[in-house]
Amino acid sequence: MTTPAHSTRTINIEGAIRAAVAGGAPLALLIALGMPGYAAFAMFAGFTAIFGATEPYRQRAVTTGVAGAMQAVCMAAGVGVALAGSQLWMQAVGLVLVLVFAVCTLSALRSIPAQPIFPVFAFLVSSLVPVRPADVPVIATIIACSVVWAWLVAMSGSVMRLVLHPHAPHRFRPLAERKHRSLAVLRTPALWETVALNVVGALVAGAVAETIPGLGHPYWAVIAVVSTLPALRQRHTVFRAFQRFIGTIGGTVIAVGILLLEPSAWWIVLIAVVGQFFAEIFVARHYAVCLLFLTPLALAVSWLSLPEAPELLALDRVAQTTLGALVSVALLFVGRGIERRRGRALGATSAIRTV
Repeated sequence: MTTPAHSTRTINIEGAIRAAVAGGAPLALLIALGMPGYAAFAMFAGFTAIFGATEPYRQRAVTTGVAGAMQAVCMAAGVGVALAGSQLWMQAVGLVLVLVFAVCTLSALRSIPAQPIFPVFAFLVSSLVPVRPADVPVIATIIACSVVWAWLVAMSGSVMRLVLHPHAPHRFRPLAERKHRSLAVLRTPALWETVALNVVGALVAGAVAETIPGLGHPYWAVIAVVSTLPALRQRHTVFRAFQRFIGTIGGTVIAVGILLLEPSAWWIVLIAVVGQFFAEIFVARHYAVCLLFLTPLALAVSWLSLPEAPELLALDRVAQTTLGALVSVALLFVGRGIERRRGRALGATSAIRTV
């Protein structure tokens, strides 16, 4: 009797389900306990489950564990800044440290996602959530438990494969090859060029965003930059910046339409679960469509911790994302000029064709 081959489908449905459960369950528990103000911490901890989603499980255990620790450290740093008054210079120094830490960690892991968007997002929002010293034990418990839960959910597929794979291998997508990792990457000029690119882009976008009168949420400009700039040995493209812009505008319109209806906290949980599921489905296939789901998720859950008028959220989100995209594209052209003068590519780029 012939054993059926592995599934040939390219959509990672199992990974999308795990990502949705990892973030949705802690969020639902907080709502049930009447603690919606802590929702952002659960959401950022839940992002732990998306790291290393296609890796063999022994390697994934390390990737997800390190990513969870990274998210926790970045949130702890943000809470520390918030407790100290969330002054602008503290946010800037913290942002630089988080970028160095995150880019080095993700590059050494060779993880997917490779950009430092999630640790940077976790730090910046955590630095803005109003907290008191008395809140720290509760926040620490929420972060720790949510990270552990996300790790367990991410690894749950190993049990399913152990039990079901021998009988029905055709129902499982093949896992990726084991990655070769080495801390030697931390000594390469390419890594530090990538770090410098992110630090310069983030600080320039944040500084410009702070000076624009009438706009808030300057951290969104920073997020737009770090999510668009290339990871180590990736190619920076104008097309990705354009996708970020279009997807964010569409996602913002959806999010504002939802928030204007003044949804209950339980509807926010549903939005978060659905948004995370479909964001994972589309992230590797079409970045703009991914953002149609990821943007409402981020805005809705952040709104639980930092309630604001939806119309103002929309204006700030679109304007700051546009600014971040422009900074990213400007860095693209500056980088190309440096490449032409010195006759070789920046460390943040490779031979991938530019659009």
